This record gives sequence, C-alpha cells and structure tokens, in this order.
Amino acid sequence: MAAPKNKQEARLQELILSAKRRNIHVRTEKLLREAGYRAKSGSCRLKGQNVILIDRDARISDQIEFLATALAEHEEPSSNTPTDSQNSQN
Repeated sequence: MAAPKNKQEARLQELILSAKRRNIHVRTEKLLREAGYRAKSGSCRLKGQNVILIDRDARISDQIEFLATALAEHEEPSSNTPTDSQNSQN
C-alpha cells in the first residue's frame, strides 16, 4: 500500500484498515455510469462476505464520509434480532 499523500488519504486508509480488522472487504472501484443512471458507493454481502464498494471518482471527503457511516452501521446491533434476554422469556 502506498504512503498517503495527505491527511484525508491517511484517514481513508485508516478506515479501510478498520474495516479489514472487522472482516469487511473494501473495494475502491470506478463505478460505471450511463445516461440516466448514476452509480454510487454502497455495501452488500457477496458469498457470505461483507463488502463495501467505494466510487474512486468521488471526492475523497465523500469517500471518507461514506465509509465512516457504513462502518458505524455495521457496529449497530440489529433491532430485529432478539437479544438473549428476549429469547429466555419465550
């Protein structure tokens, strides 16, 4: 991995490493666009692996914001999943 050129690039690399430690694969790709269609960064599961796709043509500040938000969402427990205490009440 090349050394970051500035603070924003360093922050983006920190977030990517944080994702990797959580077993989340981050891919920075050129997301194709066509007339009437605008692709944007997003996340999904691919073959059981959490994957975050980042549009490499987006401003670096937007990449950082998206990745930070996506990682925060991966930390939040799902409100649809019963907790152990709820399971023991049934």
